[in-house]
Amino acid sequence: MTLGSENKLNFPKKKETYPPQGVRCQRCLEFGHWSYECTGKRKYLHRSSRTQQLQKRMKQREEEKLK
Repeated sequence: MTLGSENKLNFPKKKETYPPQGVRCQRCLEFGHWSYECTGKRKYLHRSSRTQQLQKRMKQREEEKLK
């Protein structure tokens, strides 16, 4: 008996999965593919810092109190 000749395991073949309609890549922000399949460059998204968000919220609350 040789190794691998008779004891081959029959693993089920992996199905090709396509992303559902409306799935957006987290890397390039385009639709139609997963991020691990992405060939595009990462897009820069400006995000306010937590400090800026808190200051903006505090300013809005102060304006509401004055009204």
